[in-house]
Amino acid sequence: MSFDAIVIGAGHNGLVVANYLAKAKLKVLVVERRSTLGGCCTTEELIPNAPGFKVNGGAIDHILIQRTPIIQELELDSFGLKYVSIEPMFEVPFEDGSVLRFYKDLKKTIQEISRFSKRDAERYSKLVEEWSHEEALLERLMLNPPPKISELLGIGGLKAIFKPSMLSTLPEAARVDFNSMVRTVVMSANQLLNEEFEDDHTKVALSSIFSLIFSTMPPSLPSSGLMAIMHTMLYKTGLKRPIGGSGALIDALVSSLRAKGGEVLSQAEVRRIITDKGEVKGVELADGRRLYSKIVVSSVDAQRTLLKLLDPGTLDESLARKLKSLRITSYGMTYHAALHALPKAAKHELREEPGKLLALNSLEQIEKAYHIANSQRALSPTPLLAVNFPTSYDATLAPLGKHTLYCWAQFVPDNSPMIWEKEHKRFSEDAQNKIEKRLEEFWPDLGELIIAKKVETPGDLAERLWIQRGNTQHIDPTLEQMYYYRPLPELSHYKTPIRGLYLTGAGTHPGGGISGMPGYNTAITILKELNA
Repeated sequence: MSFDAIVIGAGHNGLVVANYLAKAKLKVLVVERRSTLGGCCTTEELIPNAPGFKVNGGAIDHILIQRTPIIQELELDSFGLKYVSIEPMFEVPFEDGSVLRFYKDLKKTIQEISRFSKRDAERYSKLVEEWSHEEALLERLMLNPPPKISELLGIGGLKAIFKPSMLSTLPEAARVDFNSMVRTVVMSANQLLNEEFEDDHTKVALSSIFSLIFSTMPPSLPSSGLMAIMHTMLYKTGLKRPIGGSGALIDALVSSLRAKGGEVLSQAEVRRIITDKGEVKGVELADGRRLYSKIVVSSVDAQRTLLKLLDPGTLDESLARKLKSLRITSYGMTYHAALHALPKAAKHELREEPGKLLALNSLEQIEKAYHIANSQRALSPTPLLAVNFPTSYDATLAPLGKHTLYCWAQFVPDNSPMIWEKEHKRFSEDAQNKIEKRLEEFWPDLGELIIAKKVETPGDLAERLWIQRGNTQHIDPTLEQMYYYRPLPELSHYKTPIRGLYLTGAGTHPGGGISGMPGYNTAITILKELNA
């Protein structure tokens, strides 16, 4: 069988590419290894012995996609996609019993911060205004193939890469101090927080948002300051999640694709990408079937796509070495539980139906957790946790009157898959105990409410989601692997040395999270080449 385009992987980015190509009247097929579609954006019954309890198998928050035209242009609401806003967006509890809440309404958030420091509240108000203008410009960078760094550093800097028509629609551009913006982007979040704020409550709360929501790396690393700019989009979009779980976005994308004539083939693992004389010809499935196309888009990570799916010798040795050297770190794990009821908070005045609780005691705790993970091959006794009770706002995810808990924990050992295989049982049991002990600090009755539970280490995530080392970003979002360097300069515009073979997904610009931006940019790149 032949198609105009074949997309490998039915994650949300792969489906976004497929939708835009099908919208342009191309005959499109998406092939997916699993029976469940969605990649890192699924809603599944993953907890053993808990039928009817649905959990998000990867991402839960849909923030970045709200800043794109994807939902509107693909009319996903007409295919059943409905979002709910979570308020407050975040609750950050402290050891002294206090809680700092963040709301979509910036004024309410500032009032919260002022309870701890009036100076910090005033400073945060001014910084959010400044960072918000910068974020608007960065969004334009994110919804386009990345410019070369030489262009960024040239005359006019960022201004030079925007068309006059773009700038005319962005009054924020005239209000951006580009020198200050670049410094914020390259500095560490810790340095930024210590420079700007005086109270530890403010610093810890913002650091938890940066580390657990907008990044996966410690805030001591260079370039983590970028998250300060990016987090301001929360005051534009709010914290949104789809009714029915993250898989509802996938359901809408699949329905939209089929309405455009596109096809999706599940349980169809790609064994090989077929090429001839430097051009892509199609894919060969694990069962031996061959599907032909002059365009193949892989939403699988670049290493697997180019080093494992291409025949040996197809890729230039120099590029192959660079791909093998990409930084890919194991950084987090999940804990799911089916509950008889919502737990009751004891020490802290937490909302009975919280959106997301971010557990972090101090800035030092982050570095300690990172150090313990890598020196002791263990989860810290006080891990960074992002805790959610999705059924508190969406009753469709559990049997009547029951609830679910979703917890993301950082940091975990940065080890090879072989190490995960050897130490899986020990690490899983130890991590589960530490997570539960930490959770019971906030909800002492949690243990007696648990019906069943499931822990997934990076090794488990890697196996289920086909992502190396369980890294949902595909490769680390560090400065040398972002923008024009993501995943490598030679591959930064979604193209590969093989004519007709393209990359998309979290490992391409602008990175991970539920944004659809890599898929959108890849589709635009392909369509421009077809129309050239």
